This record gives sequence, C-alpha cells and structure tokens, in this order.
Amino acid sequence: MRAHMRPSHGRSSNGRMAQLGLCLLLGIFLFAVTSPLGAAAVPSLSILTPANDQVIGNGTPVIVSFAVANFVLVQPGRVGQVGSPTEGHVDLYLDGVYSRLLTRVEPISLPLESGPHTIRLQLVQDNGTPLNPNVSAFVRVVTTHGPAVGTPRITVVSPKPGPTISHDLYFAVEVTNFTLVAATGQPNAPNEGHIQLLLNGVLHQEPRAYDLGFIVDMPDGNNTVIARLVNNDNTPLNPDVSASVTVRILGAADPTASEQVTAGVTLILTAILLVLLFRRRKAARRFAPPKAQL
Repeated sequence: MRAHMRPSHGRSSNGRMAQLGLCLLLGIFLFAVTSPLGAAAVPSLSILTPANDQVIGNGTPVIVSFAVANFVLVQPGRVGQVGSPTEGHVDLYLDGVYSRLLTRVEPISLPLESGPHTIRLQLVQDNGTPLNPNVSAFVRVVTTHGPAVGTPRITVVSPKPGPTISHDLYFAVEVTNFTLVAATGQPNAPNEGHIQLLLNGVLHQEPRAYDLGFIVDMPDGNNTVIARLVNNDNTPLNPDVSASVTVRILGAADPTASEQVTAGVTLILTAILLVLLFRRRKAARRFAPPKAQL
C-alpha cells in the first residue's frame, strides 16, 4: 500500500503545478492581448520660471524659461516642409496679445512695464495651427521699479520741528524700500509710486520724483505737514505709510510799533547827547584860564 500511494501523490502534485503554469501563461496572454501595442507620446509644454504670481523688482526684465517634451521645434517656412502634429514652434503671448514665435528651448528676456502681466506659451504646428488637444502654459507676474520685498518707510529730514520766522519752507524726505516715479497713469505696482504733501490735513502738492517739496505763504502759528507715500493712482498704501512734522511760524513784528519804538529811542539818545554837550561846555568854561587885563 505504501509503495502504491507514493506514485499517486507525485502525480497529484505534478497536476497542480501544471494547472498553475497554465493559469500563469493564460494571464500573460490576456495581458498581452488587452495591453496597447504602444501608446503614442503626447506633446507637453511647461514654464519653469518665473513662478506664478512672482514679483519682479527693480525694473529688471522677466526671464522666462520653459521645457518641451515629445515635440520637435523647427523653423517654419522651410522648402518642402511637411506639416506634422509632432513638430512646429512655440507662440508667445503677452497679456493676450501675440508677441513672437520661438524655435529654440532657451530663456527669453522680457522687459515689461510696471504692473501685472500674463505670459502664455502655446505649441503650434508649422502652419501656426494649434495642436488638438491644445497644449499651452501660462504664468502671471507683477513687475515694479521698486524692490520686490521690503516694507516702505518715509522720514521727514527737513525742516526740524519747532519755531521759525520763515513763511516759505523746503521739505526734504528720506524714503526706503520704495522707488519714486512720476505719476503718468501707469498701473499700480508694489513699492512704487510718489509723495503727497498735506498741509494741516489738506492736500497741498505732489512733488515730482526726487524733487524737494516747497510750501510758500504758510500761516502764522502751528502748521503740521504730512508726507505720505501713495500708489501710481494716488491712493494711499495699505497700510498707510506717512510721516509728519509740526513747525511754528513766528509772525513779523508790527511795523508801526517798531517805528514808534525807533523814534522814541532816537529822542532819548538826542536828549542824552545834548545834556553831555551842555555839561562839557560848562566844564570847559569853569577850567578856562582868566583873560589877561591890559
């Protein structure tokens, strides 16, 4: 019995192994049948720099770098050129307006005016037809003549607070982390704008960029001048950035009273002079030698 059962157990194990191998081959076959022979590579486009919503400061150009995959960039208009959905060029749009075409993957320098901008890149075929489906990428940036980071500050350098007899005063300020530009209607930009001078709470003037403020005919008494930083559209910064100084204008003396005082002093001096002359003559007669008698 023992010798008879051993062959039966071996045949059973071999059968299970055969079934397992058959299932494995069947699985491989089904995977090969249901899997695609080779998916077509899809073109792609991505913007590497700048980052979205990045602030580009100090008036520097925006450097745009990008990457293209599964798409060949070629110069359009070649002799005998045949259109292909996997080759073409890149169209660049700035704020929705076509700017230029690109046939090389290399950084692009874009000098831009202050304010927000949208940069968009799009893959197109040789004849300018967009791919289907569309392949594009965009990025938003903000450019400014001011620094990209930092908190703006303003300080009144001159005049110093206190009394003065002048009714016409120059006002000099010191500005940090902020660039002064002429207000010409350009869009607002971070850390960029101009100065307003307010006299006793009322807007008095907007000095030109880098010029001193000059206020004339200031009234007698205390006068407070506020120097405030504002955006290109004249709105105050948020939060407000300003500095103030209070000067006391001393009015000139009453000219009528001054004339009366001057006349009185003149009369007193004249009287003193006459008394001195009288005393001198009297002393001279007293000590003069007597006249000789003939």
